[in-house]
Amino acid sequence: MTVLLTLAIQSLNQLLEDGSVDVLDVPQLSSEKLDLRGVMIDAEHLSGWTIDSYDIFRNNADKANSPCLLVRDNTPMDLLGSKEASLERIQRLSVAAHRLGCNAIAITPKFPKEQNEVDTIVETIRFAMHGVERLELNLLLQPCDGLSSNPDEHIEIIKQIGGFRIGALPTFKYAGATGDGIDALRKLAPYAGGIVADFPSGSGKKKIDLMEGLKAVLEVGYSNTIAINYTGKGDAIKEIRKVARKMQKHFDGGK
Repeated sequence: MTVLLTLAIQSLNQLLEDGSVDVLDVPQLSSEKLDLRGVMIDAEHLSGWTIDSYDIFRNNADKANSPCLLVRDNTPMDLLGSKEASLERIQRLSVAAHRLGCNAIAITPKFPKEQNEVDTIVETIRFAMHGVERLELNLLLQPCDGLSSNPDEHIEIIKQIGGFRIGALPTFKYAGATGDGIDALRKLAPYAGGIVADFPSGSGKKKIDLMEGLKAVLEVGYSNTIAINYTGKGDAIKEIRKVARKMQKHFDGGK
């Protein structure tokens, strides 16, 4: 399997908010204007959707050859204090992802430092995995502030949960926050079911050059999706197109 460049729809939030882009048309935009072959949609984008909305989005994605591959929930999830609500949310995300034809959902669980509490959360995620697996989906854990922001701890949590359908969703933002983003990406890539290439993100030692990050994960054999996520305030389409072309050139043997 080769690396597939996709679009993080979050990149277009400003355009979605001002009405210049309709979220249902993003797959076509991704394919025709950015030459990307897939999208990652965030849970916030699904607010207020009907069954028809899901079907229209999936059909549009299929026609554009830019399928929706991942539903991501960026809201930190309290699996310890709000267990039932969290389990219900994972189930809803799973159903949405299945309807959209995705192969994975990503959640952002909070992990305290106390091992006994981590163990409780791990057991809860194992329980949630039954519903995720029934829909033939993978569950990816995105890092957030706390224990999972440390790549070694993040990997250990994934190992504790175990199974073939659990993995990581590393982000350039959190990898860079460690102070050695390239090393963090190299560590997490073998466990990743997707990677979010945030740009621009961080500054100084906490900044990751997109191409250096790309080369780092390829060097350790990563071969899945990379969702390009523009976080700046400029022309999102212009900036994403520029980065996508540069990355694709690297895949094609350029420098």
